[in-house]
Amino acid sequence: MIFCGEMTEKDRATAMELTEHDNEVINQFRGDLDVTLQQVQIVVERTDFYEEYDDAGITKTSERIFNKIQIVNSEYLQWFEVLLSFVFAIMGYMAPIWILMFQAKMREIEMEDEVMQFQTIILMLMRIERVNVEMILEWLERYANIFKEPIGRCLNNYEAGAWEALEEMKEEITYMPLIRIVESMQAAVEKIPIKDAFDELESERDYYQEKRKESNDRLIKRKGMIGKAIGFAPMVCMFVGYLIIPLVFIGLTSMSTSFSTMTAQT
Repeated sequence: MIFCGEMTEKDRATAMELTEHDNEVINQFRGDLDVTLQQVQIVVERTDFYEEYDDAGITKTSERIFNKIQIVNSEYLQWFEVLLSFVFAIMGYMAPIWILMFQAKMREIEMEDEVMQFQTIILMLMRIERVNVEMILEWLERYANIFKEPIGRCLNNYEAGAWEALEEMKEEITYMPLIRIVESMQAAVEKIPIKDAFDELESERDYYQEKRKESNDRLIKRKGMIGKAIGFAPMVCMFVGYLIIPLVFIGLTSMSTSFSTMTAQT
C-alpha cells in the first residue's frame, strides 16, 4: 500500500541516482572556497549523466549543485560543538566515578538497614534466658545479607576461640555501628550478662532510626523540589520561547531599523 506523499520505488531509485552523480561533482570542489558557478557548469556539461539535459536543465542543475557546494564548504566546527564535546567527554570520564559514588551511598544505606535489623534481633534475643553470643551470631547470619560472609567465618572459628573469632570479624568489617555490636559481644563473652553488654543498644537504635527518618525527609523534600522544577520546565520553556524571545527579537529589529533611519536622515 502506498500512502499519500510516499515516493514510489522508481522515483526513489531515480532520486538516489541523481544524488550520487551530484555528489561526484560536489566531491571535485569540496574544500575549494573560490569555486564559481561557471566552473561547476563546465563540469556538469562534461558529465555523461547530464549530457541529455538542455541548456536550461544544465543551468538549473549547476545552480543546485553550486548551492550544495556552498553549504558543504561553509561547514566548520562551531564553538558550542567544541563546548559540548568537552562537556560530554567530562561526563563520560566522570560517569564511572559517579556510578561508584552512587553505589557506595546505596551500599551504606543497605548496611544501615541491616545493622538496624541486627539490633532488633538482639533486642528480642537478649531478654531470653540461656541465650549466648553464639546463638546471637547464628540468628544474625540467618538474616544477614551484606555481612553474611564475615559472620559465617566468625561462627566457623568460634569454637577455636570466641574472643579471637570476634576480634577477627571486627578487623574484617569497617562499618562502625556493627563494630560496636561486635565489641558488645566480646564483653558478653567475658562472662558479662548479655543484657548488660547490650544495655545501650536500644538508645543507639532509636538514634539511628531518628537519623534515618531525618535523611528520608531531606530526600523526599529534594525529590519534591526536582519534581516541581521538571513540572514547571515545559511552561517556562514555552513562555520564554514563544513570548520573551520573539519580543526581544522584535525589539532589537525595531531598534536596528530606527538607528538605520536616523543614520540615513543625518
